[in-house]
Amino acid sequence: MSVMVCAVPELPHLDPLLDGVRQWLAAEHIPHHNLPSVQALLGDPALMAQVQVAVGFGTMPMTAPVFDAAPRLHAVVSCVSGTDGFDVPAATARGILVANAATPDNQRGMAEAAVMLMLNLVHDLDGSREAMRLGLPRPYPMAAQSLWGKTIGLVGWGRISAMTAELLRPWGVRILVHSRRENPGAVPDHVTLTPLDRLMRESDVVCVLAGAQAGAPPIVTRAHLGLLKPSAFFLSLARGSTVDEAALTELLSQKRIAGAALDVFQTEPLATSSVLRTFDHVILTPHRVGHTFESDQSLIAATTANVQAVWRGQAPALLCNPAALALWPQRQPRAHTA
Repeated sequence: MSVMVCAVPELPHLDPLLDGVRQWLAAEHIPHHNLPSVQALLGDPALMAQVQVAVGFGTMPMTAPVFDAAPRLHAVVSCVSGTDGFDVPAATARGILVANAATPDNQRGMAEAAVMLMLNLVHDLDGSREAMRLGLPRPYPMAAQSLWGKTIGLVGWGRISAMTAELLRPWGVRILVHSRRENPGAVPDHVTLTPLDRLMRESDVVCVLAGAQAGAPPIVTRAHLGLLKPSAFFLSLARGSTVDEAALTELLSQKRIAGAALDVFQTEPLATSSVLRTFDHVILTPHRVGHTFESDQSLIAATTANVQAVWRGQAPALLCNPAALALWPQRQPRAHTA
């Protein structure tokens, strides 16, 4: 079995997440290649002919043409929770397993960060810090508000959103949720499923936690952003492609909403020349809010465990496309079963 571990040169902080896989493969004397980038794999027909497991960041372009050029490929593994570069339906149709590292520690870190940023925005923490720095007098009326009794809109209903909703339960908030899935399943008694238009129109705080899908247009469009209240706050914490960033930038530049917290962007890292960096009512973080020591350790363990399972001919614990298991035995050669 040949495993390709693809580094991401522009994101060196991911290297520790892949080191667990590299160390295990070396210790077990499993044939593998430590590649400097996914392009080193995609551009080498010889490697493409022998790759059986591709491991790397979830933005790797694992598309139908790539799958067809890799006849022995039977699993792709993301070292993070995102798989937005993977064409999951195409993989499923070919019996190729897709696994990620959507661990409980990662989910809790993101949920805690979502609540932290909501409180920061609503309570005007940055405004108070700036007043302290400049020695400004206490304003009246206060810009800070209570989170209690507010309407919170969560765009996306997955494990992170569910945990965020649970953490918000004691705050006495009304929670509206929009899910792209036709049947998102049961929701807690303090959560109401709703169309996106209504969520955007009625929410005091909107938090986008929906994962990205390869090639899909933004979930939150210019029209949706135009429905926000002037007093609303907007958070984007999942992937930059899920929100119309140009429309959001325009909205913020005109101060048509109260503020925002953005951790993800269409192009990362965010350009130093980006106008978003000039707004005093926006919190910007470099795609790391919610990432904790505990979550990073869990990603290392989960990524390694996923590769170990595939090597042993087993379904990974964090399998994203269980429907692929029906065709998986047809992928040749099979994984090592010892």
